[in-house]
Amino acid sequence: MPDGRQILLEQLVRTCATRDRPGADDLPIVVLWGSRGSECSDLLKSLNEIYDWPGPRAFLDGERLPPGLRPHQVANRLAFQFGRRVARFGRVGFPRFFLGMWAVGEPLDPDAMAGARDARRTLIQRRLRNTSEGRTWVRNAGMAIAGLAGVDVSVTSAVGLAVDGGWEISRTIKMLRGVGMRWYRDGLGGGKHFPDPVDALVELSVREFQEDHEGVDEVLCRAFVADVRGAFDAGFTPFDRGTSAVVLLDNVGAPELRDFVTMVSEQRAGSGPLLVVAASHQRYPPAAAAAPPDWQPDALEDASITLWRNERDRRDGSRYYPVSVDPVDEVAPTAGPTREEVRTIAARLDVGPPLFHTVAFTHRLTAAHPTGLEMVVDVLGGPDGRLSPGRRVDLRGTLGQQDRDGRSLDDRVFDLVLGPWAEEIRRGLVLMAIAVDLSDGRIAPILRQETRRGRRLITAFRSRDLWVTHGITDGVPEPPRLHPLARRAIAHRLARPGGIASLDLVWDHAHELLRDSAVASKDEVAALYHGLALGRLHEVATRLTELFDPVHPQAWYELLLRVTAAPLAHPDRGETTGAHFGELCADEAPAPLVSPRLLAALQLHTDPLGDPHHDMCGIVEMELDTLAQNAAEGAAFLVERCRTFSQCWDRWHQHGGHHG
Repeated sequence: MPDGRQILLEQLVRTCATRDRPGADDLPIVVLWGSRGSECSDLLKSLNEIYDWPGPRAFLDGERLPPGLRPHQVANRLAFQFGRRVARFGRVGFPRFFLGMWAVGEPLDPDAMAGARDARRTLIQRRLRNTSEGRTWVRNAGMAIAGLAGVDVSVTSAVGLAVDGGWEISRTIKMLRGVGMRWYRDGLGGGKHFPDPVDALVELSVREFQEDHEGVDEVLCRAFVADVRGAFDAGFTPFDRGTSAVVLLDNVGAPELRDFVTMVSEQRAGSGPLLVVAASHQRYPPAAAAAPPDWQPDALEDASITLWRNERDRRDGSRYYPVSVDPVDEVAPTAGPTREEVRTIAARLDVGPPLFHTVAFTHRLTAAHPTGLEMVVDVLGGPDGRLSPGRRVDLRGTLGQQDRDGRSLDDRVFDLVLGPWAEEIRRGLVLMAIAVDLSDGRIAPILRQETRRGRRLITAFRSRDLWVTHGITDGVPEPPRLHPLARRAIAHRLARPGGIASLDLVWDHAHELLRDSAVASKDEVAALYHGLALGRLHEVATRLTELFDPVHPQAWYELLLRVTAAPLAHPDRGETTGAHFGELCADEAPAPLVSPRLLAALQLHTDPLGDPHHDMCGIVEMELDTLAQNAAEGAAFLVERCRTFSQCWDRWHQHGGHHG
């Protein structure tokens, strides 16, 4: 049975594809956004598995196509799928596209011999007659086109046209000579009209020989869409044909699919009745990577054709419509263990209240990333992969847990984040994971470590890959950051003894590198952040004491939270969180007003691995209360913050102790 998001997506696509509405040919190109390992690909495939879809439907995966396919070759593969018979619809035939594919398949050198164009013209005229020669040509051309599509050459039809059987081929020849040839009078575009369309086909063969690939591909993609449109405008038919043809494209950012979709999107007449629904692990189209604030995706539950129309103006009229299927759930450290998201995940996992704490930890650690959440549940569930109240594990060591193949979870997440990107950006990704954020100033020292190619790849990853978040708060763009799961897993991998030897990186060296750059550029937030990651609690506490504003502590408190978001080198140090806290505060030097105890407790509490059972809430509350006593007019604000942590403690310990 389809889940809620499958139902939402199906509803969106059916609404877009229905022909019974105003502007039915003005269609979006829906792009489902989700980082690698998200559910956008699975959701797209679910559309291809709907049993009773009432119209033509085709599916391609960009990462499974032969490299180097040109747009017209992609269209050819789609045309073969559209050419299959659909119940209550019939099939789409592609006479315009068939003729163009044949012309391109036999490029013509106009200077090969005297009268080369005339000879080709005569050949076309002869082949388009319903004679033995013409029927043989149709059969052979169909098999050649099928071969280009990777289809078994022993076909009886090609791109929806019969290429076997005398009567059937005669009907195909009639279509080719009729609607197929008529289209080519103006089909080459550029305002050029051919009184005899045979001359247009000759010209197309010449352009292919002259390697005008972009021009040839553009013509054939228009022929492809024109044939789809022709199937819906064919006059009387016993079929309803009330649903547009749907193209489903997974990994649309792959070059082969990207170029095809670009050509479809740029057609002046629109693409209707052809609806493209794609899935991408990158910000697609490229304009979305260049201007993230203008291309914030709509959540799947909100997406509609009305919203798409309303948003087109700020996107220069683009037909692309990004829809987020896996929003990043960056869970606040003080969120409770029985919140709605936790209950939803628990129901899906078929576990009850005794495991809500473990589910809440998993949700926060992974920020609800689907594959990440599945991985964590798998390693916490033991041999059978199921969470159990009777199985006691130290949640602080989750990212170091190994799967059945002996691979640690942090390594698996790191590989998932890297995905198809070149291995040479792996070192840069480590530094990106431990940085405060990926704003220009804070990524600069990372880029300085790279080669010229490495710098290009890292900046491309930052702008395009959906493992990088580009949020907006109150209309103001936030600095880009790596996804919370990526940050935590990669930082955890770096903190292992010996660091990452293959990258010549260890924890202290990596943070020193970024801290030194922050000091040089007077970036105090980053300098304190990396100082805390290096364990310099007293030094950071002293500086925060100097910055403390007892009258208006609001901005200072925001600084405190940003600094204490610094990653922990070893979140599972000591037998318990309390023991780890004691080690962090072992320095016996006189404590400044902003105490190292406050920083240690907040740093542990902010990291889901550091304080999975929220044992630090009470300490944070007490230390903030002490600070409030020295805050003059700012005391009321700090007392309110104390209450936040007191409530957090109550939510996590209201039944005494923790579970899981």
